[in-house]
Amino acid sequence: MVATSVTNTTDSFEDKHSVHALVNKNQNSVFHDYESQTKARFDNVQIVLKEILSQQTRSDFKRFANQQLFSRLGVTLDENVWDLNKGSSSHRFPEDLYSKIVFELFIKMSEDFFINDPLSGQNKKEAEEVFKEAGIHAVGIAPCADGRLAHFISYVLRLPYTLARRKAHAGALFDVSESVRNWVFVEHSRFREGIPNNPEDPTRYLKMAVYHFSKADPSHQGCAAHGSDDKKAAEAAQAKLTDFRQAIENRFGCGSTVETMLIGINTDDDSLKIHIPNAQGNICLDRFIETDRLYSKTLGLAANEALAVIEAEIDKCTSGNRLTRPHSSIKKLIVWLLKNNFSQIEYVKNYEHGQYKDLGHAERFIGIGNGFEEVQLRNLSYYSFLDTIEEGANDVDIGIKIFKSLNVKRGLPIPIIIRCDYDGRVPGSKTRAVKKARRLEEVIHNRYQELSSCGLLQTMGTLRDNTGCLPAEKLV
Repeated sequence: MVATSVTNTTDSFEDKHSVHALVNKNQNSVFHDYESQTKARFDNVQIVLKEILSQQTRSDFKRFANQQLFSRLGVTLDENVWDLNKGSSSHRFPEDLYSKIVFELFIKMSEDFFINDPLSGQNKKEAEEVFKEAGIHAVGIAPCADGRLAHFISYVLRLPYTLARRKAHAGALFDVSESVRNWVFVEHSRFREGIPNNPEDPTRYLKMAVYHFSKADPSHQGCAAHGSDDKKAAEAAQAKLTDFRQAIENRFGCGSTVETMLIGINTDDDSLKIHIPNAQGNICLDRFIETDRLYSKTLGLAANEALAVIEAEIDKCTSGNRLTRPHSSIKKLIVWLLKNNFSQIEYVKNYEHGQYKDLGHAERFIGIGNGFEEVQLRNLSYYSFLDTIEEGANDVDIGIKIFKSLNVKRGLPIPIIIRCDYDGRVPGSKTRAVKKARRLEEVIHNRYQELSSCGLLQTMGTLRDNTGCLPAEKLV
């Protein structure tokens, strides 16, 4: 680990309210240290670089620049990059240097994430048991590409990142055909290798779609892909889940039915609206539980009392015909997810005064392609899963629009990191990933040529062997 000068200046408010009996206080402290230190490095790039450039007349400037960069941000650049005899001025922020530092910080973060596992995301045994007891053998999560949902797995639901497959799309409008192909791969692994469990086990695949909304500013801070219309966002995500489930049943028979779950997240405070499925697994938009309300209602109760209240609320939500009630195993899973979210609700209460200061977009870079498991922090990256720019053009366009306001208006470039994962066991997989990454990079610069030509769009291609917990590799 590289020593840095980053310090944690955020006050905790733990002593100002009771700690909920179901909250993991120690985990909250660890998660906050990781988030604050990681984000601080990205946020300090502009300040540190300006201070370095103010000393560019020094005879030992290149050595000095890297020393400062390493001591304050934990990274260095190739010394040739610091050759500023190109008309650059300390009064004009050099776009290429800014982006290069952001890219190096990402590589450093990736190494730390996969090697040191700061969020314990590689320890998934307990979570696997919970899902297995609920009759679930694999989980696919489709959140919106909005950076305010980038922490949904590790923070909001407190799941190990290695447990769930995450593919983000603008508006949570995931590709049904791609999801079906992944389901086939998962089931093939079960039948051929008994991974993650034997095919004889009566378990199912869970597909989760996650839309978002804002209670503080519903007309402006909701999902841009749906015009900040919460109802449209929920309906669109529900329709995708319905199509996915129907596609599986139509193609492989009713015995192949998957479980689906629809969740809305209030990006102001990370509380959830969990739509409760009925006995057949069907989702109703008007049947839901709100975790912020349940958190308040159970605050001060003993753990077993709080859990009893949560179960009673779910029963109340689905009162009436028994066919409206979820299967007992799914109900148990929902209770567990609710409990996990309580820790995040209290996290925001402790460290964000109960509501994030950055209600809107505040992402530090754009990520496109595969993977990006190392991005588990809110508003760190706008991430969109895609194989080709053509199929993900809408998602990328939205990201560029966001960063025109975040960066370009301030004279900063838009840093775009391209990720192409490969399977190290498959001959030629890495070579194909390299070609794909270079092709995506070329298409991006062509599509946004106006920004690219003046240095306001910078890219870095990366690869990663996804067969293990290995960090990203910079494509050179």
